[in-house]
Amino acid sequence: MMTRQERALRNTVIILAVATLMLGGLLFWSLRAMALLKGDTTDNESPDVATAGGQPITDQQWMDELKKKHGHEVLVGMLNHIVVEMEAKALGITVTDNEVEQELARTMVGYGSEEQYYAQMQSQLGLSRQEVFAETAYRLTLQAIATDGITIKEADIDTYLEQNAERFTPKRELELSMIKVSTYDEGEQVMDRLEQGENFADLAREVSIDAESRQRGGSLGKVEEDDPFWPEGLLKTAASLDAGDIAGPIQAEDDFAIIRLESIHSPVVPDQKEIRALIRQELALEQAPPLQQVESDLRTRYDVAINIDNGLQD
Repeated sequence: MMTRQERALRNTVIILAVATLMLGGLLFWSLRAMALLKGDTTDNESPDVATAGGQPITDQQWMDELKKKHGHEVLVGMLNHIVVEMEAKALGITVTDNEVEQELARTMVGYGSEEQYYAQMQSQLGLSRQEVFAETAYRLTLQAIATDGITIKEADIDTYLEQNAERFTPKRELELSMIKVSTYDEGEQVMDRLEQGENFADLAREVSIDAESRQRGGSLGKVEEDDPFWPEGLLKTAASLDAGDIAGPIQAEDDFAIIRLESIHSPVVPDQKEIRALIRQELALEQAPPLQQVESDLRTRYDVAINIDNGLQD
């Protein structure tokens, strides 16, 4: 069963549009190289990044090896950032911090908290908060360039809203914690221990077989009440509880779950202007050339040249 966190992570990877840089941590190195280019790093880093049996590996050795294996991808990534910035200035396009924050807020849907989102970005993609922000700003700028001059009619937005009404209908969110066990009898034992006063989070860390939530004391974060990626019976039971109530064992596919409802979050009525702006951008991107093609065209327009003779070609 795919969790909301896993789906949100998948969507974030797609939205960031950096699949070609993710292999081998190339996005990290592209961003680091851009920081070096702009003088945003310090010069007092340790010369040794690792040792084995007393034998050091220097930062320069590490960088040289990465350069040989991934130099082309990182170099093209750096060039893309430069030409996109130049084109944005030429077109008068500016992406504000507020726009980046709004975009990040959309990608965080399905996470229990902002901290969980950034922890996932760090553990799964190796990206710090600052790097996620920087790449999101870059992507929004690239999209604005790709869609410059494309006009979307209000009637087209109305039609899209009619055809995709469910997407923009807010749902209640259940903040849940869970202890997952293999058998019904194990679930009964967990319920007995909880009735005797044992702490839910401590018990989750001890016995739950769900590795991800166990690390957080059973916390699942927020789950929409009709999320199709969770068992219907589990969500219906959770929706019938009051905050703080515990229920179980509930069959969850091949396992059994004991759940606690932490709280219920009523939906916030979405801002219609923001929704229409989002749809306008999506429809415009459908008409625009692929973003990788836009980057390639910009490299050609701004006379990009790679002046090294080690097999790297633009």
